[in-house]
Amino acid sequence: MKLLDRYISLEMLGPFFLGILGFVLVMIVDLLFTFVDLIINRGVPFFSVIQLLLYKLPYIMIMTFPVATLFGVAMALGRLSKDSELAALRTSGISFYRIISPIIILSMIISIVAFFINEKIVPYANQRSEQIVKEIIHRRPLPDIKSDVFFKDPHQRYFYVRKMDPKKNLLEGIMVYELGQNTLPRTITADRGTLEGLTLHLQKGIIHKFDSDGRLEYEALFNKMKVNLLENPLTFGKTKTAQEMSSSELRKQIGSFERSGVKTHQLKTDLFLKYSIPLTSLVFALIGIPLCLPGIKSSRTWGMVLTIVIMFTFYVFASVFRSLGRGAILNPALAAWIPSLSIALIGILLIVKEGNTR
Repeated sequence: MKLLDRYISLEMLGPFFLGILGFVLVMIVDLLFTFVDLIINRGVPFFSVIQLLLYKLPYIMIMTFPVATLFGVAMALGRLSKDSELAALRTSGISFYRIISPIIILSMIISIVAFFINEKIVPYANQRSEQIVKEIIHRRPLPDIKSDVFFKDPHQRYFYVRKMDPKKNLLEGIMVYELGQNTLPRTITADRGTLEGLTLHLQKGIIHKFDSDGRLEYEALFNKMKVNLLENPLTFGKTKTAQEMSSSELRKQIGSFERSGVKTHQLKTDLFLKYSIPLTSLVFALIGIPLCLPGIKSSRTWGMVLTIVIMFTFYVFASVFRSLGRGAILNPALAAWIPSLSIALIGILLIVKEGNTR
């Protein structure tokens, strides 16, 4: 790395890490009040509360990365401008694009790190924090599927298994009770079955279907039968939310739902957000670079105020577009990407204008 790159990168990294620390502290203040109340008034163990706080940190950090990046860009360029170092670099023949290239590259690295954390760490941390909330704080242990009990999947199917072996994915004495619209349920019984992924292989069973008067309408014996599932019945009650899944897990669930005719616009919006949210750090850098430089408006202060306004505007529009995508009013990909790409385009145009005029 050349001296200029190291110099500008260090000017940005110091405020960036300071911004992360400051913004994280601000965001957990409300959590701290809640956690203290849990310890004092609800008798939740102190160690469990500390665990919950630690598991909340990865998601909070992801949310602070863009703002911390913007803060780092503003502080670095503000300091270089104040001490006339930017002017000295320009007069020495270094182009504007060469000066800001370390900031762009560093912002890209931050976005990559944010994607890695959001993909590998945040889903597990969110899942563990939810388990702590259910098991310890709300005193509700996670459901455990046992033998000789009924359990229901999220899609109006009831399962009864007389005996199961989760280690071998073997089930015995199976009954599937499927609810239909305006019709009586269809029942499928089988002596045994095995699970392969999301396919239940039933052996030696019978199908019963009843008419609207409750009379037997259809009966069929089978030696082998496949039942496609939306999720593994051995894990019912442990269904992950979109925030608790990686993008690959979320894509698999979307595929399973689509094959079963279930609407997936909400899950698709969450999937595209897993890519667009980490990129926000680069987006904020692109818009922050031109607006934090003196000369675009009457003063640098105006540029900072405008940057803050754009930052809050971005989050408002991102929330609106996310709701439009989840409500199937807008294509999920457009809903997730329009706010980021719009701000990035504005930033690039301003950077080009700045580079051509200075």
